[in-house]
Amino acid sequence: MYIHRIIIKKFRHLENEELGPFNFNNKSSDLTVFAGPNGSGKSSVLELIGYALSSSYSLGWQLSRTFNGFSFELSLGLNPEEKEIIVDSLREELKDIEQRIASGIEEIDKKEGIVEAVKETQKNQFIEQTKRPHKHQYDILEYLKNSNFYFRAFEFNEGEYAKNPTLHNQIHSYVTRELKDKLKRSLGFFLRADRNYPQKGFDRKKIFSFDSVKRKEHLWSMAFNTSEIQYQDMYEFLVQQRYHYLRELGNYHNQKNKGVEVPAEEPSDPIKPYEKLLNKLFPDYKFADMNESIPSNLFIELPSKEIITFNDLSSGEKEVFFILSFFIRHNVENAIIVIDEPELHLHPELSRLLIRNIKSIRNGNQIWIATHNPEIIDEAGRDKVVYVARDLSTRKAKFVSGDKEDDVIIQLKNLFGYSGYIGVSRKLVFLEGDNSSPDRKFYSTLFPKSNSDFKLIPSNGSDNLNRINSAIMSIMDSNLGWMTFFLIRDKDYLTEEMVTKYRSHSSGKVFVLQKHEIENYLIDVSLIKSVLLEIFGVDKSEEEILSLLYQTALNLSSQVIRDMISFRLNLSLNPQDFSIGKVLNGNSYFNQNGSELEINEDKSNVIETKFIETSEKIGTSLASSLTSESIKEVINNCETEVQNSLSNNEWLSLFPGKELLEGLAKRLGISNYISFQNSLIKEFSSHPEKVDAELKEIFKKINEG
Repeated sequence: MYIHRIIIKKFRHLENEELGPFNFNNKSSDLTVFAGPNGSGKSSVLELIGYALSSSYSLGWQLSRTFNGFSFELSLGLNPEEKEIIVDSLREELKDIEQRIASGIEEIDKKEGIVEAVKETQKNQFIEQTKRPHKHQYDILEYLKNSNFYFRAFEFNEGEYAKNPTLHNQIHSYVTRELKDKLKRSLGFFLRADRNYPQKGFDRKKIFSFDSVKRKEHLWSMAFNTSEIQYQDMYEFLVQQRYHYLRELGNYHNQKNKGVEVPAEEPSDPIKPYEKLLNKLFPDYKFADMNESIPSNLFIELPSKEIITFNDLSSGEKEVFFILSFFIRHNVENAIIVIDEPELHLHPELSRLLIRNIKSIRNGNQIWIATHNPEIIDEAGRDKVVYVARDLSTRKAKFVSGDKEDDVIIQLKNLFGYSGYIGVSRKLVFLEGDNSSPDRKFYSTLFPKSNSDFKLIPSNGSDNLNRINSAIMSIMDSNLGWMTFFLIRDKDYLTEEMVTKYRSHSSGKVFVLQKHEIENYLIDVSLIKSVLLEIFGVDKSEEEILSLLYQTALNLSSQVIRDMISFRLNLSLNPQDFSIGKVLNGNSYFNQNGSELEINEDKSNVIETKFIETSEKIGTSLASSLTSESIKEVINNCETEVQNSLSNNEWLSLFPGKELLEGLAKRLGISNYISFQNSLIKEFSSHPEKVDAELKEIFKKINEG
């Protein structure tokens, strides 16, 4: 289940705002982050989602009892597996009814002396009477034949829900009940911002209430409960689970030692996934036991072998473990997860660790987060962020999409006082592009484990990158405090000679890509084929895709030759070096005449002579570069390079990858290129073996410092 669209006419400070559409993604979890200062309205969106996921009765009762004037509609989508479960369940429930109808029709057909028109009337009446007690099931079945979405709303008369509220309430009740029952898992959970972790041990009287704790009804009641109850339940569950497992394990070996026939394998440890999570988050931490007949606490063994209680962990450690444990306990996949301010109690690195694990711990989840933490915004990626800002004139909240660069810069300045965020990383890696460009998305998505050690800083373009290059090259070798700087730039139309010059003057800290730009590294026809079919419903073979890309390249060839010539001529005219070495070092340029200073004519003549000589040399060099013969040579070289590339597949690296992919998308009727690009990046994250070895080597060197 996932949220497809949210339409808000009014909810708290939010008015006339819309989010979506959102699509189902079964390969990984999708993250949407609402960012804004306290009181901006970011948590209101999460609250609205929580209300919409509640039962049909409680939605109307809670809102009408508490709020006046609210109006919104939310559409929920069913993925193919869920829809199949619902339809199969309905058909199974109606199987006896359908058999009764078939038998009744057969009996009517056997009647003699009745004209067909009368028989048809009798059949219709019989069918209607037989189906009537089960009308809601038939209505749901008929609705789901034609739609993958249903609606939840409150006082929203102009929406789909208002056309048949009873039906949509019935669908929601039936869907949530059946999916929880058949899938044996919660359909989501809500962790509120008032989380706290009380310092108290385990109530030993509860050790034998484990059967009730294991009941699915109990588990479901925890999904949207208060934070204190949620934490206490998780804590008590882990203590009870471990105790009863150890008893079961002891009984197994006791029976085995007595010669009683037992299974070949000892009972599996149900708490193992939680211990694996603990160890993943905090290496070499593991659960421990004390010599107690009935446990008094949940115990943790530290890397030092010291044993402490779970309560003695830091608030941040408990926070990260508690939130991620919820994913395991509720066995959530393809679910709607709502977490308000996950950064509570967390320092920056734990914030990043939490978000990385939230996205990867289970597949297909739709995760909604409210935050004002820069580390979480940065880790999520700005294209996944919706900024919630107050309109200064109306004082109402409004949504600002993270892919609107100019608006985002304003919001970041309002939030943090500056438009970018460096954080605590030791290494700064400057890139081409802006914050929502594919460069940043690609690197941060494909190298998530490295993100905590370096910060990706977009610099808008190669010209700006070159200025950054010049400005910081002098401090690269000595570094700045604890920081190390690196640059990654596109190859564009640089020749191999130019690339070699770049690398030779950078102490190994400037990396020039071997392909035109980062989008070229997204061109993998097997992954493109998968994305086209699974996301956009376009079925093309790898050969067809390559052919379409080649046709796009042919159409781009004039543009490529034009831009390559321009690029290389511009490089030859880059700002020239007018320096004249250490001439006149240590010499005063002025003669002191009493209280006045006069220019020393000899020194002035030396300066004039040297700079005229240098200018003449530069002029001669430029003139030779700009002769018609030199221009023709550049043109011929570019023509030959492009022509040869189209004969040996080098065009896949030489031509601009963005325009190749845009041309492919256009030929296939895909209007939203950004969605196509993001889908490709996400597909690469699921197939890390497909990432170009060159990129892996670059980040290996950056990590090695």
